[in-house]
Amino acid sequence: MDDTGKKKIIEHFLSLYGQGRWGDPQNTEPLNALLDMLTDDVEWWMSGLPHPGFVSKDEFRSMLAPLNDITDGPLQIVPTGWTIQGDRVAVEAYSTMKLKSGLRYQNHYHFLFELRGDKIAVYHEHHDTAHVNDVLVNIMGDAEK
Repeated sequence: MDDTGKKKIIEHFLSLYGQGRWGDPQNTEPLNALLDMLTDDVEWWMSGLPHPGFVSKDEFRSMLAPLNDITDGPLQIVPTGWTIQGDRVAVEAYSTMKLKSGLRYQNHYHFLFELRGDKIAVYHEHHDTAHVNDVLVNIMGDAEK
């Protein structure tokens, strides 16, 4: 596959984040489509909070469940830079998402993907963990009180 094809796979994967309300049990189609783009043995790693380290597809799905209680719209991820080398695709991006509290979740990312055919075999997500804690984790804790 050429670099254009690899970029299209990752663009589609990132666009799926913006196609639904994460955690909404009535809207699982975008999440299922996103997870279907991953190999069954995907190496999924996330930095810091709320769940540092390696996660499985099922763990990622369960991490999203509480978001429906605090979000007021989908997470939009906007790529700002690309590097493609062999089967590795690195993406710099930022995100935005409205929250029911009136705050906005706006983070910056560096993603590293490795493709195996047309599936993602490695997903590493580096993001601002302090922002996740300040905006999402604290709000989720308040929502549970």
